[in-house]
Amino acid sequence: MSNLLPRIEFGLQALVCRQRVCPFCHGRQHAVVARKHGVVRIRRCDACSLYFTDPIYKSRVASLYESSLYDAEGSTTSVPRQPELEMLKATMFEASDKNCSNQIGALRHLGAGKKLLEIGSSWGYFLYQAKAAGFDPVGVEPNRVRRKYGVSELGVDIRGSIEDVPLGDFDVIYSAHTLEHISEPGAFFSECYKRLKPGGLLTVEVPHFDLALLGTRVLSVIGAVHPLGLSQSFFQVALPWAGFRPLGVYDDWRSILANRTSPLREGVLIIIAEKATATTLAPE
Repeated sequence: MSNLLPRIEFGLQALVCRQRVCPFCHGRQHAVVARKHGVVRIRRCDACSLYFTDPIYKSRVASLYESSLYDAEGSTTSVPRQPELEMLKATMFEASDKNCSNQIGALRHLGAGKKLLEIGSSWGYFLYQAKAAGFDPVGVEPNRVRRKYGVSELGVDIRGSIEDVPLGDFDVIYSAHTLEHISEPGAFFSECYKRLKPGGLLTVEVPHFDLALLGTRVLSVIGAVHPLGLSQSFFQVALPWAGFRPLGVYDDWRSILANRTSPLREGVLIIIAEKATATTLAPE
């Protein structure tokens, strides 16, 4: 019941609001390809292949990052109690769903440098493991409760805004299950570009959303909290526009470690790209 008010608010917005332009390329050529709950339209942009909700939810009752709509994210957004945290630290998260050894191993395999920026750090579990593995990590997390927990309990460096992070300072940017929450994906790519060194790596993990390939069962991953649906087709267009050279698309971090291409199926997309020396930005 705690998230009932935001859901009602989103439903009402769907009745009276319209998303006129694509959130990434700002194009106006897009079509409704599905509906959720009869009122929320799912659109696909003809120019960049981005799927997005119409409307994109904008809360008037609370900050979305603090909202109980995020409760379903489980241990990503609910911080562990002290005995559990001590066990996680003692085992380096080995038996938990926050074990990031495959991700960290893949970054090493890709030759990522030590200076690492994570966008969407939650309570710092990835930063803690990356630091233990020899990286020099900095995180960004807008939620003040989770940010404060990571700083005080895990001793990691988490900033409240990307504006608090220096430009051109990082060898690699890692972001997992964050981009799908962002209503302005062009700004996400732009901020990443500005903070990477030339040739730096951008690594992004998102839910795989492609109605044409996977069917309507993936509609569960798009909505108020996830206004964007991200497909391989979108990244093929968006990355070069934003100044990145695509290096690979995977559905499992272990595929990177094994030097093999993984099939694209329901689950996640893992995008690996390199900052190019010249950029062609998406048109206004």
